[in-house]
Amino acid sequence: MKKKFLLAILICLVVFQLAGCNHDPVPSNDDEKVSVTMLYTMELPNFESLVESKYQNIDLRVERNAKATIDGESERRLRTGHGSDIITTTMPTGDVRNYAMDLSAEEFSSLYQASISQSLLIDGKTLFLPLPGQYSGYIYNVTLAKQIGVTEPPSSTGALMSMLDAAAERGLGIGGDGVMFAIESTDMTNVSSYFIGTQVPDFLGRSEGVIWRDRLTKREDTFVRGMADCLDLSSAMVDKGYLSPEHLTNNRSNMTPVRERMLDGTMMLTYSTVHFFDTLNLESDEYEFAMLPFLSDEGNAPWTIVAPSAYFGLNSSLAGPGKENVLRAAKQVLSVLSTAEGQAAFIKDCGASQSYLAANVPVPEKVPEGLSGCISNGYIYNVKFPAKLLLYFGRNMVSVLSNEIDITEALSNVDHYFLSGDKDIEYDQTLIGVVAGDMIYENYNVRREETGIGNLVTDAIREMTGADIAFANGGSIRGSLYEGNVFGSDLDVVCPYGNTIVVLKVKGSVIRELLQNGLTRLIQENGIPGGRFLNVSGLCYSYRAPEGNSPAKLLDITLPDGSAFDESATYKIAVTSYMCGKEGYLDNNGDGFTMLNVFSDTAPRADGVELVQETDKTFGDALQLYFQNHNGEAILLVPEGRIKVVKDNE
Repeated sequence: MKKKFLLAILICLVVFQLAGCNHDPVPSNDDEKVSVTMLYTMELPNFESLVESKYQNIDLRVERNAKATIDGESERRLRTGHGSDIITTTMPTGDVRNYAMDLSAEEFSSLYQASISQSLLIDGKTLFLPLPGQYSGYIYNVTLAKQIGVTEPPSSTGALMSMLDAAAERGLGIGGDGVMFAIESTDMTNVSSYFIGTQVPDFLGRSEGVIWRDRLTKREDTFVRGMADCLDLSSAMVDKGYLSPEHLTNNRSNMTPVRERMLDGTMMLTYSTVHFFDTLNLESDEYEFAMLPFLSDEGNAPWTIVAPSAYFGLNSSLAGPGKENVLRAAKQVLSVLSTAEGQAAFIKDCGASQSYLAANVPVPEKVPEGLSGCISNGYIYNVKFPAKLLLYFGRNMVSVLSNEIDITEALSNVDHYFLSGDKDIEYDQTLIGVVAGDMIYENYNVRREETGIGNLVTDAIREMTGADIAFANGGSIRGSLYEGNVFGSDLDVVCPYGNTIVVLKVKGSVIRELLQNGLTRLIQENGIPGGRFLNVSGLCYSYRAPEGNSPAKLLDITLPDGSAFDESATYKIAVTSYMCGKEGYLDNNGDGFTMLNVFSDTAPRADGVELVQETDKTFGDALQLYFQNHNGEAILLVPEGRIKVVKDNE
């Protein structure tokens, strides 16, 4: 009996093995490879090869994505359930955390430096871990420096400024705009890191700075007390015209082409990474470049700073049914990344400078001479402020440099946000979505012609209200959206006014009147078109441009499909309360749209106009809802023939 029982067990075990009921993390059949996906800012051939050599049944697919959109693109896909298996983000404290799996119990999560891992905890959980980081510092043109007699690297902040002064006097390393220094990447977290870095040698890297940072973390100290001097150097550069605050706004129309100007000798100094330094030396035959750390004016040791290039996590959707193989394979990829060998391969691919593994990881031997002393002596400062705090800090500091507020007020704003929180500020720092290309407001174009940004605003209004037609007066649109991530504060710039949206029922004849009114101030004495020109969604119109003493003239109105517009028909339209007389029509209020007056008692009430709905939503609210409703898309609207401008000779 015992023999039969043992034989039965043996047969079951054999059948179990033949059936493949083992716990291998990936299928054993090469034809059944498990695909693991991730986004990153560059290709990772060495890391991919390493993973696939160790786990031959894993197909690691790295999709290259622009640095400017890595967060927005990742979150956009996650929202729609199509996110990559391995999440990559530069904002681990942002909304992307809602899609990340808890890694606290994974063995590889314990392999990273405790100080940075603890700083990334969210509600006590490890959702993200750091990818290798880059050393950053100043890069200057050695060739030009020698021409002005500077043969040794500047050893203090004062010496650095003296070098710029001497170069400016000789007209070297300076462009026609007077700019000599720029931050290579104007991502606001990077700009913030620069301002913080200037404080390291004489404060943050010393014992009093360490104590301040510890107290700040415990909410026992303030930015006002600790960072009051953080703009001294930048302000001095702005005062002399060497640095342009506009360059720091991330507005592409104001951005300085740092790479091109460093390579053609019209910029003396930039702040960037070792990777950018290597790029400059590789591409330039005419100039030699060198790196400098952050310098002291008090005789203290110079420092370099470092921050992770990004953070990685696992898509929480992998915990769903039917995804067991992908989840196990994705964890295998992260386990390889969390070894010294994996980090070295990743560093080789992206040109990073430092690993955050607790174990020693070999990094490329080629460290710029100007930073090597800092690194060998341990003068490396890790920037560990939360991502959203860095964004807000940087924006406030740029406002100071632009003379919009003073430093005390700016730092008080940061303290208020950090210590108390603020829903409005939180919205400003919230990633709203992604745009696939530039939608530009410039030279008052929204007051003369059809534009992508005007189409976006009016489409958003029409979609939110369900109106047949939406209008936005050009004066209500004040900013651009640029390819890449869109934050709440970006939408506030595009439509900054608090006028609310009103829905009306009107006759087609009223629409003709309001379109003609929108053309009455295209030429003014100051040369600036009036703000009453109408951007439109749900309608097309053409007009003859003003010429000499001849005013602009409305020519034709059609529906989007080309069919005739019926002036006797009734249409539901969405406009701003400002146009409907909410602020009256005196002193040019309401832009002359008296044919829509449903509010003002100082002008005749409009005939044939019915108030359908007075919403409490602004144009900015409509934009936010539009991005929310289209979160599965990278948004881009372009001129498509809604408004046609006809010249006299046409």
